Amino acid sequence: MNFEIFNLVSHFLVTKIENIRYLTNFSGEEGFLLITRDSLNLIVDSRFTTQAKEEVFNNVNVIEYKPPLEDFLSSNFKIEKLGLEDKIQYYLYENFSNKFGKENISIFKDIIETIRVVKKEEEIEKIKKAEEISEKAFLKTIELIKEGITEKDLEIELDYQMKIFGGEKNGFDTIILFGERAALPHGKPRDRKLHKGEAIILDFGTIYKGYHSDCTRTVIFGKVSDDFKKAFQVVLDAQNKAIDNVKEGIISKDLDKISRDYINNFGFGEYFGHGLGHGVGLEIHEKPFVNPRDETILKENMVITIEPGIYIPDKFGIRIEDLVVVKKDGYLNLTKLPKIIEI
Repeated sequence: MNFEIFNLVSHFLVTKIENIRYLTNFSGEEGFLLITRDSLNLIVDSRFTTQAKEEVFNNVNVIEYKPPLEDFLSSNFKIEKLGLEDKIQYYLYENFSNKFGKENISIFKDIIETIRVVKKEEEIEKIKKAEEISEKAFLKTIELIKEGITEKDLEIELDYQMKIFGGEKNGFDTIILFGERAALPHGKPRDRKLHKGEAIILDFGTIYKGYHSDCTRTVIFGKVSDDFKKAFQVVLDAQNKAIDNVKEGIISKDLDKISRDYINNFGFGEYFGHGLGHGVGLEIHEKPFVNPRDETILKENMVITIEPGIYIPDKFGIRIEDLVVVKKDGYLNLTKLPKIIEI
């Protein structure tokens, strides 16, 4: 915890549920964490009291409350200056401002996120396990690939298999797209049927003990065009070049530039519209963000995706995504799937 903020406030209220889980181990979907210089106070309603007491770390006090929260805080804590996360819902901010006075409210940006960005070893192990689960599910699912199967068929199967292998729930909505529909980077699976000579984008991930995995593979079904083969090789080489440069000390935007410049040199620059990657942990998209604007200096044990892509409207889409851990002199790749998969 950044104790410097307690030179500015007497109490700091955490409302973002992922930050609460990080600091307390509470996995419920609603709660509030009031932090002082020497205490962590998890405030929950009666739905979560027993669960919270069973889950939280030993240094966390569990307190049951009845709404409204601002009245409860005022009655039970001597709050002189209250710090809030910038992610707080506006109605809560208004309630606290009315109760304590706007002059006694301070907003802080990314206090907990800045701590979360470098992962502990036990966090990395959970992310690794989530990735292993999703990869097993992927390998089981692609056994079903055949002409006439639909995007939705494969989506349902992959989601099912991730739970069978131990995932808590999907890390995000699974993306499975065929042929020209794969040019939609975040398209939704439909009843579109698969034909020979098409490629399939599968972007998937699960959650294990709160931590996410994230992986994308482009599967080739039958004989594809020479244009597709050329673009696929460019994406593959661009990804490998970026991964080979992952290490502590590199700046996010410089890592993005390595991959982006390579794709641009082959004439596909306009078809790579998103960032190279992002952090993964308790959230599927979290700091650091690896894009042309981000100036984060990567540190050991940050976990990021490397996922260049080429998306040509009405023709095809290609993305290859690995999940890597930054190390002092290199990286640890948590993704073990082959990058070229032909059926």
